[in-house]
Amino acid sequence: MAILALVAFALLLAAVLAFAFVKGERSTDDAYVTGHLHTISSRVSGTVQEVLVDDNQFVHAGQVLVRLDTRDFDVQVALQRSRVEQSRSDQDSARAQISQTEAAIAAATADARKGDLNFVRARELTAEAPRGLSQQDFDAADAARTTAHARVRQATAQLEAAQAGLLAARALESQSTANLRDASLQLTYTNIIAPTDGYVGKKTVETGQRLVPGQPLLTVVEADVWVVANFRETQLRHVEVGDAVDLHIDAVPDTPFHGHVDSFAPATGAQFALLPPDNATGNFTKVVQRVPVKIRFDGLKDPDYRIRPGLSVTATLAPRGNSR
Repeated sequence: MAILALVAFALLLAAVLAFAFVKGERSTDDAYVTGHLHTISSRVSGTVQEVLVDDNQFVHAGQVLVRLDTRDFDVQVALQRSRVEQSRSDQDSARAQISQTEAAIAAATADARKGDLNFVRARELTAEAPRGLSQQDFDAADAARTTAHARVRQATAQLEAAQAGLLAARALESQSTANLRDASLQLTYTNIIAPTDGYVGKKTVETGQRLVPGQPLLTVVEADVWVVANFRETQLRHVEVGDAVDLHIDAVPDTPFHGHVDSFAPATGAQFALLPPDNATGNFTKVVQRVPVKIRFDGLKDPDYRIRPGLSVTATLAPRGNSR
């Protein structure tokens, strides 16, 4: 009886060890819950006028989280709007000057044509015998003709200057309009909004604080979570996308969770390290690498939001052939 009991105990111990070995080859405790964490920062410099959320508060996408003082931005919008109006006024003045110059050109052209005709008649009269026009009158007709042509050239130059002024005013309007849009956009940035639904965490912003662009203010954590499990490369020889996974979360020990393999990382965890290992050395030691595996929960119901990013998880691959 003692021998039989010893043999039975040995078989039971062997079965337990075999089960533990098989389970150990299919599980890892190097796993954690993760999700989308959105770091919220200001896009403009300004002074915090009002903080509208508190730590751990649930917020909706588009909800205003922080409001900055808008007075400086209002001044910039008004300034750029006045510049737009000034450029439009300059265009009206340039158009009026163009019309006036065109009329001056028409009058000067008519005077020049009349001066040419008078000069031709004066030259014919001067050439007659006896002479029908004095030299003084001939010189006066010549001077009048020259003066009329000079006025045409002057009016033409003024027209070109007015047209150039109109183009400059139009360019200034385009630039001022762009500056106005930019100032208006900067004004909208004084309302810092939530990019998505989630919970507020790591809030460091307070009323009256002076902000600079890019300064972290708080973090919005989405409720959508998943598990990243770092399996040894030898454990994934027969694992495929869709295979079932049993999950044990340390923070919720009495509740079993189930999931499935969603995807595999494109490289091992060591390749994403700050200093990836360089195996091209003479003292190379082979180390079993770990591959991050993304695991999605199956029908997760967590109304109290107990499963949060960062929690420790033990992930166990279901027997081969099981998939969800």
